[in-house]
Amino acid sequence: MSNRHIINRYLPERSKLMFYFPVPAKGADHYVVELPFFENVEIKESKKARYQKYSLISRSSNLYSYLGAESRSLTLSFNMTMPHILDQHPGITFDQYVNYQTDKLNMEAEKKLFKEPYEAQDGTTGMAFQLGTKYTQDLAQDSAKSVLLDGSITGALNEMDKHFIQSRYGISESSMNQVNYASNVVKNIVNNPLVAFTPVANAVDAAAAAEEQAKLKIENNQDLQLKYHIIDLIIYWTNIVRSSVVNYSKNPIYGPPVIRLRHGILYQDIPCICTSYSINYDERAGYDINTLLPRQLKINMKLEEIRTGDFGEFDTVDIIKKDNLAGWEAVVLGDSLSMDPGSGVTI
Repeated sequence: MSNRHIINRYLPERSKLMFYFPVPAKGADHYVVELPFFENVEIKESKKARYQKYSLISRSSNLYSYLGAESRSLTLSFNMTMPHILDQHPGITFDQYVNYQTDKLNMEAEKKLFKEPYEAQDGTTGMAFQLGTKYTQDLAQDSAKSVLLDGSITGALNEMDKHFIQSRYGISESSMNQVNYASNVVKNIVNNPLVAFTPVANAVDAAAAAEEQAKLKIENNQDLQLKYHIIDLIIYWTNIVRSSVVNYSKNPIYGPPVIRLRHGILYQDIPCICTSYSINYDERAGYDINTLLPRQLKINMKLEEIRTGDFGEFDTVDIIKKDNLAGWEAVVLGDSLSMDPGSGVTI
C-alpha cells in the first residue's frame, strides 16, 4: 500500500473575511479583524442591472435605457466547528487575526482595550473556563460523581479516563478514592474471583497512583486550557459577526465595518457591507457540556459590495484607486482581466 499524505491547503490564509472597523480616537485609522474560514465556504452571488423600458406603438420589441446596476449581492454560508479547529488548528492565537492600524505610542493600549474581554487568558481566568466551571460546579458535578461511583461503569474505564472526568467536573480526591476502590473491586472480581475480596487484592500502590495522577492532571489541564482557548476565539469571532451590522454607539457617525471577502482567485478582497446575518447550529453535532456551546455553529451573512475609492479611475495597484468602480473595460482591456480590487496581487 502506497504512503498517503495530506497536503495542507492553507485555507484560513487564503479564504477569510477581513473586518475594517473605523477607529474614533487616538489617531488610529482602523482595526482589521480577520475571520478565517476553516472549512469550505458556500458563496452565492447575484447582481441586477437597472433599465428603463420603452414600449413604442406598433413596435414588436422594447427599447431600453441603461440606468446602472445594483450592488453585487453575496450570500455566505460557513461553519465554525469546535472539534475541527481544536484538532486541525490547535496553535492559532488571537494576534494572528487582528491587525492594528494605529500609531506606535497607542498601539499596545489599543490592543489591550480591544481584545481584553475575549482573549483566552492563562490558567482559569478565561471567559469560557469561568462559564464552564460554574456550570459543572452547579449542575454537572453530582451527576458525574454518581456515574463514577458505579463500580460496574468505572471498572471499564482506564486511569486516564477517570482522572480526565475528575478534572473536568471538579470532583474531589476523596471522591476519586471511592471511585478507584469501586473500580478495583470490579476488576479483581473479573480477573481473580477467588481472592477478589482479600486485603492484598484491594490494596493500591499509593505512591505510584499519586505520581500517575499528577501527570494526568497536568495533561488534562493543558488539554482543557487549549479547548477553552479555542472556545474563546470562536465566541470572539461570533461577536465580530454580530458587530458587523451596528455602529459605534458613543459616536454614531462611525458606522459598521467594511468587510473584505477573500476566497482564492474568485473573490479577491471584495469590499462589502453586511446587511444581515443569521447564526444557527447543527443539533447532531452536540454541545460542549461545560459551556453549552454548540460544537458546530452555522453562520449565514448577506453582503453587498460597496465601491467608492476616490471616485476616480480603477487601478489594481493603488491602495485607494483599487476600490473605484470598474466597468467591463477592466476585464476586456485591463491587464488584470478582473474587476476585483485585489486582482493585481497573486493570492
